[in-house]
Amino acid sequence: MKLCLFNVENLFLLAGPNGDGFKKPHDKTQWIARTIREIDADVTMLCEVGGLESLDLLNKKYLNADYKTALLKGNSNRGIEMGYLIKKDFPFDFEHHSHVNASIEFNYSFEIIENKKVLSEELKIPPHKFSRDISELRILKDNKVAMILLLVHLKSKWDRDGVDWNGKERRKAELKALVKTYNRLRSEFDHKVPVVVAGDLNGIAQKGHQEPEFDDLYAHTDLEDVLELINLPHEQRHSFFYFGKDNTRESFQLDYILLPSELHSLVKKEESGIYLFRDERGVPLSYPQESYQRYALPSDHYPVVASLNFLSF
Repeated sequence: MKLCLFNVENLFLLAGPNGDGFKKPHDKTQWIARTIREIDADVTMLCEVGGLESLDLLNKKYLNADYKTALLKGNSNRGIEMGYLIKKDFPFDFEHHSHVNASIEFNYSFEIIENKKVLSEELKIPPHKFSRDISELRILKDNKVAMILLLVHLKSKWDRDGVDWNGKERRKAELKALVKTYNRLRSEFDHKVPVVVAGDLNGIAQKGHQEPEFDDLYAHTDLEDVLELINLPHEQRHSFFYFGKDNTRESFQLDYILLPSELHSLVKKEESGIYLFRDERGVPLSYPQESYQRYALPSDHYPVVASLNFLSF
């Protein structure tokens, strides 16, 4: 069984969320589709999809309708959603669930102050929800849950209103709520159903090098990053590149497939890792060194792949 996580950077194939007509360029969309076909995952988990219509169009126009699609609208104010492409010949059924209304039990500091001034509970500012969602895909074997995928796109570092520097407090609260959901599902299925967590975490969550908002990930779960499990050198774990105004390059691992303990030994090292974009001849391209190389790519994120020896599972 092969899983792929891919942030496809604003995959709007129709008009944008505000009717502004923004669309992913045709050549980049073709490259996105070619990459998905090259990886050939059973389940491809996508971030930054411009709605179910765009996902369906990607499948029908660019992927020969070889996949089943699943996307439920989240809380994004930019219309960037999380969705799934499931191969039609995948020998399992699936159910798709949303956590869009789940509370992350978090208020900003100024909201806490305001709430203390209000006597009526009905007038208090309610706790926030996920910036997007937890998009939960349950894989079914013989009508029983065999595996659960939890796809997330945590709060970005963009602090538009200047209330949470780098989005750290909101992202920390979302991570805590994610860990709580993970552990609840593990207990619900008596730790007999593996729960995989994947997504654009919008921060550094590498074990031992994690930013503080990700501490709970390792303190309270058995999850491990697939790149850690295959011992990929840290200098090869970049999944996102950013070029500043003076063309200075910054690189991070923002994208993760996190596996529970019972799947750790099932990872196929030679088929897992960061997937480098290929040119039309199938030749892997080096990481971008200049901004023009970065902007020529189909996405600002690289796919992450986890291939599992499912027969042993």
